[in-house]
Amino acid sequence: MQPHLVRWQQQYGPQGLQIVYVDDARRDSLANAQRMTQQSNFAWYYDVGGAWNTAVSVRAYPTAYVVTQASGYRVVWQGIPVFDPRATEQAIQAALR
Repeated sequence: MQPHLVRWQQQYGPQGLQIVYVDDARRDSLANAQRMTQQSNFAWYYDVGGAWNTAVSVRAYPTAYVVTQASGYRVVWQGIPVFDPRATEQAIQAALR
């Protein structure tokens, strides 16, 4: 579990942020995904067959996307939050303005 994901959901959720964690079924068991879902404060998607990860060309784990609803849904940031959580949070803040 990434503690910054929990913090971001708590801090920015009231402003419209919704974190959705996509768990790749090829890499994780359903039981582990269910346990993590119960311990988190955000939505989880268990990606059986890897359809989501294939559709968005995920090349590393964990990959994060900041998506805004302004002018329709669009990705405003993509990266690996554990490598640069500060850049991720800055993208969240910019998207929520």
